[in-house]
Amino acid sequence: MPAIDIQECIDQVLQDGYCILRGHFPIDAIEACHAAWRPIADAHLAHHADNPNRGPNRHYIPLPFRPPLYNPAFFNDDAILAIATGILGENVIIDGFASDTPFKGSVHQDVHADLPELFPERPDVILPPHILVVNWPFVDVTTENGPFQIAAGTHLLPKSEGLSRVGAGEFPLLSLLMNVGDVLVRDPRCLHRGSPNLTDTPRVQAGFTLLRPWYIRRRLVRNPIARSYLETLSDREKDLLQRLPVDEDE
Repeated sequence: MPAIDIQECIDQVLQDGYCILRGHFPIDAIEACHAAWRPIADAHLAHHADNPNRGPNRHYIPLPFRPPLYNPAFFNDDAILAIATGILGENVIIDGFASDTPFKGSVHQDVHADLPELFPERPDVILPPHILVVNWPFVDVTTENGPFQIAAGTHLLPKSEGLSRVGAGEFPLLSLLMNVGDVLVRDPRCLHRGSPNLTDTPRVQAGFTLLRPWYIRRRLVRNPIARSYLETLSDREKDLLQRLPVDEDE
């Protein structure tokens, strides 16, 4: 695993809106996730194939907090948590966990941010980050299979100005090509879009969110965690997962 300069990563996220940790997650753990994802995706597509929730042939699928999809190697990683606490402060918490997948026939999304403005009446005020997203692909990401595209630095602009300047070509959309094992840490306010998958292989990317503890998101889908499994985790993981609904019966 390559050495990581935590401060350099923090600076990159603050300046560019993202950083990539190359070869950081264990490939065998990701392969186990990919295998576990397939029946979940099949069940989702059985009901929603004709009603995709992220654009044509693109699906956001909530994932369960249970092995092998939940793995401390992803959620309790020292480097990622050091980056997160260096940006968001101590006592960060984990909120959501899902996959985002363009299938063949997907198209370019509109350029967007993943968050509403905290204070829409003052769009000129650029605030520090309050959420980070951690993403990692289950397959190598190429120019053909729908790479995530980001306009670096646009989180430091009012959203309307950023959209205008991206549209004018002042901020190019960069395709983030990644291999299995690479990890993307990003500020979801940074403008981005999904691109078309031209291949027959779904470009699966998992992700979870890290929040400042005072921020509460309204979520239509809440991923529960089984009490019996939660009790097996470390104290740090229990603190990270404290906001999840707990399933007492599973």
